[in-house]
Amino acid sequence: MQKPNILLILTDQQRVDTLGFQGQTPCRTPNIDRIANEGTSFDRAITPSPLCLPARTALFTGLYPHQTDTLHNSDTLRHRPTLLTNTKEAGYHIAYAGTWHMGEQAIIQWTDCHAAERTREYSAWCKSHGLPDGWAFNDIKTRSHRAPHMSTPVVSVSPVKANQTNDAWITHHALNLLRARPTDRPFFLTCSFNGPHPPFQVPQPYFDMYDPADATEPVNFRPTAGEPKSNATSYYRTLWRDHGDNWKSWQKSVAVYWGFVTMIDGFIGQLLNALREEGVDEQTVIVFASDHGEMLGQHGLWHKNHAYEPSLRIPLILRGTGLAQGQRSSASCSLIDIAPTLLNLVGADVPTNLEGRDLRTLDQPSTPGDNKADRRLIFSELKSHGDWHGIVDWRMVCDGQYKYTWNNSDRDQLYDLLADPHELSNRVNDQSVAEPLKRLRGALGAWMRRTGDPLAHQMQTQCPT
Repeated sequence: MQKPNILLILTDQQRVDTLGFQGQTPCRTPNIDRIANEGTSFDRAITPSPLCLPARTALFTGLYPHQTDTLHNSDTLRHRPTLLTNTKEAGYHIAYAGTWHMGEQAIIQWTDCHAAERTREYSAWCKSHGLPDGWAFNDIKTRSHRAPHMSTPVVSVSPVKANQTNDAWITHHALNLLRARPTDRPFFLTCSFNGPHPPFQVPQPYFDMYDPADATEPVNFRPTAGEPKSNATSYYRTLWRDHGDNWKSWQKSVAVYWGFVTMIDGFIGQLLNALREEGVDEQTVIVFASDHGEMLGQHGLWHKNHAYEPSLRIPLILRGTGLAQGQRSSASCSLIDIAPTLLNLVGADVPTNLEGRDLRTLDQPSTPGDNKADRRLIFSELKSHGDWHGIVDWRMVCDGQYKYTWNNSDRDQLYDLLADPHELSNRVNDQSVAEPLKRLRGALGAWMRRTGDPLAHQMQTQCPT
């Protein structure tokens, strides 16, 4: 019996509240919903780092970013990407379409075939077809006037049609790789979209698909008391102010973001239909995930990089062998769990040093917060990009109820996510929660030392246990 195929679908910077089946917002995702209805969605998944390259290296290596020294988007993956190498050694054909983000030479080394990872090739494709450049990052109107010229929440209609966008181009290449695969062995195909990462330059009808009035103001839209001091000087707070410190200025941005997600969902539908047309749907394991979330104005911040839930929380859905259909799991998990899950599922070698766990073995807490299964510790981290960034390095640990963040040389944070899911009250100085603070602070320090975190000594010095 042939081993199951794998289709890994990745989006970039997608919030959990855009998943249609969860009903948190008006955003519609019928094809993502289809995957969830046929598998298991993990409602409490977070990213190992709310930044593209560190999150992706953690996914493919099964290790945390500081363990592979990939903490910036400018880094290159030099560590063995166990998920790809070990499935290849197990007889899989490795194909990759779309955003790679881990170095051009690395993708050549670790895949059998790849396409559409270079956005400059997409721009050249647009020109060769007599189209305006559809790569929104090349449009100066989408960028801040400040240096560095980062994308802003400003919205605009794309100069190309939906089937001419960069994400449509990626889908086209993924479909070609699927159809051209060797049929004498199982395939592992990744389709990695650039969206819904800003800029929010989206074609019609998606640009006007959702009513901005339906984007209601979140209770944590403004800066919250007890935040790290560096938040006030963060480049992302500056961009938030530039766009507007009133919710009305953000409503169209949110509505267009929803439209962006729905457009990508349509491309995902093309992938699902192609599996059926190729006669391999029932033999294919599907993983759907995003690398990290998006602040979208909450806590007075734009983009990602922060240890708040909108930035950390990610969609994660797995359809395949050993998983119930239509189940929503509340087990704590992470992108770090994808590598051991898929390696176990296909019978490939699973190195003992991987940090994650097989998602199929996670117990769900019957009562969030006090079930033993809910005490699994999940970690995340970030390294500041430099002085311009305006934020500090941080490390985070969460046990399912309490979330503790050590901010290097800044104010630490402790939130009770059950009582305060919007993270409005930093309780790090509240004596009534001294026990969980001590426990999580000790656990974080122990994890940093065990995994060789270069900041372990600084954390121990600032927070002796």
